[in-house]
Formats: sequence, C-alpha cells, structure tokens
Amino acid sequence: MVKFNTICRSGQERSTNADITKVYRNPNPKVHPLAHAREYQRALVATKVEKIYAQPFLGALNGHSDGVSCIEACRFNLSKLVSGSYDGEIRIWDIPSRRTLIQLNAHQQMVKGVSFSRDGMRIVSSGEDKTINLYDFPQLLEQSNNTFQDPLMRYLSKGTLGNVDHNYQLSQFATAGQVVQVWDYERPKPIMKFQWGVDSVSCVKYSPADSNLICGTSMDRCVILYDVRAESAIHKVAMLNKSQCLAWNPIEPLNIVIGNDDSNCYTYDIRKIELPTMIHKDHISAVMSVAFSSSGREFVSGSFDRTIRIFPFNKGFSREVYHGQRMQQVNSVSFSADAQFVYSGSNDMNIRIWKVNASQKVGIINQRETNATNYRQALKEKFKYNSEIKRIAKHRHLPKYLMNKKKQRQEMKESKNRKQRNAELNNPGQYEAPKPEKQQRIEQFIQ
Repeated sequence: MVKFNTICRSGQERSTNADITKVYRNPNPKVHPLAHAREYQRALVATKVEKIYAQPFLGALNGHSDGVSCIEACRFNLSKLVSGSYDGEIRIWDIPSRRTLIQLNAHQQMVKGVSFSRDGMRIVSSGEDKTINLYDFPQLLEQSNNTFQDPLMRYLSKGTLGNVDHNYQLSQFATAGQVVQVWDYERPKPIMKFQWGVDSVSCVKYSPADSNLICGTSMDRCVILYDVRAESAIHKVAMLNKSQCLAWNPIEPLNIVIGNDDSNCYTYDIRKIELPTMIHKDHISAVMSVAFSSSGREFVSGSFDRTIRIFPFNKGFSREVYHGQRMQQVNSVSFSADAQFVYSGSNDMNIRIWKVNASQKVGIINQRETNATNYRQALKEKFKYNSEIKRIAKHRHLPKYLMNKKKQRQEMKESKNRKQRNAELNNPGQYEAPKPEKQQRIEQFIQ
C-alpha cells in the first residue's frame, strides 16, 4: 500500500509572491468581466450627449401688440391654444403652423383670464372692463376671418374681475375679483357669491374631482376653500406672503400647488390644509403662474425672474429651468394636453413653446432608435447616484444675474443658520429652537 502526502491550502493563502492564484471566471459567455466598467462609461457618455444636444426651445408665436397676460391650452385639441393680452385682445392659435386662427377684440381693457370648457366647445374670458364673454369654439373656427365676432353671451359684473375658470362637469364658471362669483350660462347675473374678509380674490380654480369645490388666493395673503353646496367658505389659511396663482393636481385632486410672492411653491393637502406638505424652491422672484401636466407627475411654474421651471410633484427642487435672452416677466404658463410641451406667455408679447424633456427628439422615431434611447435611460438610472454623472446631469447654465442672486440667497441662508447655532451655544437656557420651515410660512389657520 502506497501512501501519498499532499499540500492543501486555499487560493487566498500565498506563501510567496511567485505562487499562482486560481482565477475564478463565470463560464457564461454573455457576462463579461468588464461589464460594469463598460456600462458606467456608456452611462457617462449618454449623460454628456444628452446635455450637448439639449434644445428645449421650439419656437415662438408672434402677433400680440401688448404683453401676454393669460394662456390656456385646449384639453381636447392638441393643436389649439387661446391667449389674452393687456390690450384686451384674444387670439386662438394653431400650434403646428404657428399662426393665428382667430383674432378677437374681446375687451376694452386687460384680459384677466381665459378658460376652455371640459368638452372644448366653449371659451369664457374675463377682463378688467368688468365684462365676461362666452364664445362657441366651433363657430369661431368656422368664421375665422371675422375679427368682430359677437359672443354667445356677455355678462356684466358689478365689481372688478380677476381670472375665470370653467366647471369640469356643469355649464357654470367662477370668476375672481372683489367677490368670488359663480355664473350659469342661462343667467345674466351670478347665481352665487362668496366673500370672506375685505380684500379681493386674485385667482380661483375648480377642483377636477368635485365640481362643488373651489380654491382661491386672495390679496390679504390667504388661501381659501369654498363649498358651493354650503354656499360658504369652509377653510382659510393666512400665509406670510401673498399668493398669485394655484393649480389642482388632476390625478390626485386632493393636492393643490400655490405660487407665492416669496419665490416658492407650496403643495397643500386639502384634508389637512393648515400646513403645506411640500415646499418647492429654486425661483428667486415671485411665482406668477403654475400649471400641472395631465399625468399629475410634474408641474411648471413661471416667475417674475424671467425663468420657467419644471418641478416633480414630490420633489423640493426643479429638474429643469428654461430662460431666454429676450424673455421678460412670465405671466402665464400651460402644459399641452399630452404633457409633451410647455407654453409660456410673457411681457415681451411672445408665446414660447418648450419641450418638457430638453433632449427628446420631436418627430417620427423608429424602433431601433427607441430601443437605444430606452437602453441609455436605463443606464443613466442605474448610475444616477455616481458623483460624476450626478454632477453633469444636475448642472444647468443660468444667466449671470440669476447666478449672482442665487449666490446671495445662499450666503443669507448660511448666515442665518450660523446665527442660530451661535445663539444656541451662547444662551443654552434661554434659546428657543426655531420652528420647522413649513410652520414658519403659515401665519394663521382659520376654520
């Protein structure tokens, strides 16, 4: 019987540097040892290419002789847009051809608001001349050559008017102003009035889910909820600054977004409206207009700082910012019905068309290009927390005046935090901890 002595040790134990270590490889031919490095490099290149080929601006609609005060996209026709200006003119646009279909001298003074009915058959407008005009949209398209078309109905208000919003289900519409008024097609006078306080209401919007619920923002810095069934206001929240605009989330109609003069947007849940659920920051001046996309996942805001920002509904900071060299104060913004484009109206008499995704190709895309785009998006999503890719994807070019103002606001914020830390260290027994930021923005809640 022969006995053999052998040496057995693991591959990690090496007696000398000359020992050969066994290399374990995956026998699957589809798995490459450098697959992760290749994917990272492709994700980096895809992120850089996306920034290089980002061209969000598509074109401008020219024709107004004064600043654009309000715009509204048709919910049932992707190619139609209505706008109002400071000289009382209303224009209906054809987006693909970028030309004016109808030009109406609707009001003697500034157009305060325009709104489509739910079925897209009616257009209602309000002006500073205390008049409300109701138009038949198909009839306007048939007689597009006539500039002086009479409206179906003309209503006269006793007080000044703000914006107007059409009911989602009924043949009614609501107007802001000295009092909130609810109008019916067949009645020459308002069927209902709401008033809480002495200041006028600047903006009202119907709930997309409940036709009896109206939300408004007033000049006394309040956000008010009105119930048509009870014929009274039900909740009132006083903020530190005045709110200019609001928008309901069409998919989650319990949430509303408020645009405030302190350069922030606030998301409220109407079930617990005493505190905002989210603060959206990035603007440096008052927010003039907000609008939700049809998907409810994003909203766009236009500001006095001459920029447009797109916010995810559940994020505190914007994912995209658009600006133009000649673009002035943005008075109104709107999403297209398919949530692919954004329209903005500003004081420079132009309506601009922007892409929601700056690098997205517009036009016919074949299946091979679609698969390549989806693959690049998957790679960017996989490596989105990588420091280099995150830095490149997050970077946005801003004008010099915006950068200086942003830097100044950051210094003010750091100074305030430093002052709070020093007060806490030097006065440990007397120092009171600051309130959360969401509570600091609310002055009073009235039920």
